[in-house]
This record gives sequence, C-alpha cells and structure tokens, in this order.
Amino acid sequence: MKIIFFGTSNVALPVLEVLDKHHEVLAVVTQPDAPAGRKRQFTESPVSVLAKEMGKKTFKPEKVKNNELLRMELENLKAEIFVVVAYGQILPRDIINLPAFKTVNVHFSPLPKYRGPSPIQSALLNGDQQTGTTIFILDELVDHGPMIAQEIINIEPDDNFITLSEKLARRSANLIVPVLEGYVSGKTTPLPQDDAAATRTKIITKNDGRVQWQKTAGEIYNQFRAFYPWPGIWTIWNGKKLKILDCRPVKKTAGLAGNPGSVLEGGLVACGNGQALQINSLQLEGKAETDIGSFLNGYQNFPGSLLE
Repeated sequence: MKIIFFGTSNVALPVLEVLDKHHEVLAVVTQPDAPAGRKRQFTESPVSVLAKEMGKKTFKPEKVKNNELLRMELENLKAEIFVVVAYGQILPRDIINLPAFKTVNVHFSPLPKYRGPSPIQSALLNGDQQTGTTIFILDELVDHGPMIAQEIINIEPDDNFITLSEKLARRSANLIVPVLEGYVSGKTTPLPQDDAAATRTKIITKNDGRVQWQKTAGEIYNQFRAFYPWPGIWTIWNGKKLKILDCRPVKKTAGLAGNPGSVLEGGLVACGNGQALQINSLQLEGKAETDIGSFLNGYQNFPGSLLE
C-alpha cells in the first residue's frame, strides 16, 4: 500500500514506524520547525526527525488549506491513502479526497467522545477509568467521519498525559496495519458516529494549570495528571507563581483543618470537601526545583500561609 503520512508529535512515531515496516510510505507531511526551549531555537518536530532518519521526502507547509503547490506535489506521488496522527492542522476537502481511499485519522479517544484537540487531557481531567483509540475516515468536520476501528484501554490511577499517550500510541500502532488492510480490501464497513453523543474538547492554555483549591484533592490531582508536563499546575504564594511538580491526594485528614488553600504541616494543602493534597516537589518563581522537605527548611513561613 502506498501511503503519505501526516503527523507532528511524539505520539505519531509508533504508527509511522509500523507503516513504513509493512507498507510504502512515499512522503511525510509535518509542521514547520518551531522555536522551542528557553533559548527559543528553531527545532524540528519529532516526526520530521524520524522522517529524516528514514530518508523520506518531507513537506513542512505553513498552511495546508489553499496550498495549491502542496496539493499538486501530493497528487503527483500517487498515494493510495493518507494517514494522519496528531498532525496539528485541519485538512481541507481537496487534500482529504486526493487518494483513492481518502484519508484515515487516528484519534486518541473513544469517538464520538472527546472530539477536538485535547482528548487525552480531557479523559484524565475528568477522572475517567477508560479511554481508547479510534481510526476513522476524515471529513471536513472535526473528528466526525465514519469509524473503521475502535479499541478501549484502561486508565491507571497514576497515569498522566505522558504515560497514557504512550499507551495509546502503541495500541494504535498495533491496530493500524490490519485496520487499513481491512478497510482497503472492503472487508471492513465504516460505521457512522452518533453525533448526539459527541463531546468536544478545547485547546489547553497555561491558565488551565492554575489550581482552584475549592476543588477536591482528587480533582486537583486529576488536573496534575492531565497537564503533566505542560502546562503543569500552579498557584500563587506571596505574590509569586508556585509550580507544583509532584503531588498526591490525601484521603484521611483527621485532625487537620483549614480553609481551601491553607498550607498545613508537612506540605499538605487543604482542599474542598475537607480533603488535602500532599505536595512532594515544587518550584517557586525564579528558583530551582526542590523537594518539599528542602522547601520547608528554606521557607519556614510556608505552613500556615494561604495559596491563591
């Protein structure tokens, strides 16, 4: 099978690798190099790096929509199907419908649940015990097209965005080859999604990481899991941003009392519903990362203060 692959982030790598092993990947389309890190140096996407190692022809268009040159170049390659995994741009109809078998997308949620840009974060944020991966045929609406395959996986209590992404990426890589072959051969019949059951997700911003201490410790921990490592969760202490780098909810808080946001002994913080969150490591604005014990030694006024 002749394939053109669209992808950008790390989660796309396992699918690209397995497609190249079993079929012919003619070219890769990925996002342009972008500034990254503190020095803001222009950096290739993970998919771009892998494509280079594979010796694949690579396109990095600033935009896909109304890009006639890109459309012509892709058409000239005469691929049978396009495969999209975490690419980062919405493909227009003229690109989607170029190959004979159109364009297939891998989405990390049990569609129609969690359509949109942040399905993994949303599952963790909501405390879901299961999520999944869905392979479907793209159309012009967001994560809307008919489904070819779907597989459900369990979310472990300590899973975070990184670990859950890796699980979903590996599971998708295991599925992609037989699913594509079943679809192209006509053995698999695509099924429409139930639009009435659809839920949508949003683009995550840095502000989403701010902790609201009125929430329960479990809800804040889910926020930590969902936003690890970016944007992370944070609060304000003495007018400065305080990043919480590791934490755990504490269920038994007998003898401990305080309004939500009150710092208790040992780095516990009072939360809603009489619960508490144990901070294990943190970073004060302008300072290095540190464990809670060292932080308490350096800031003895931390217990008894209020986080905002």
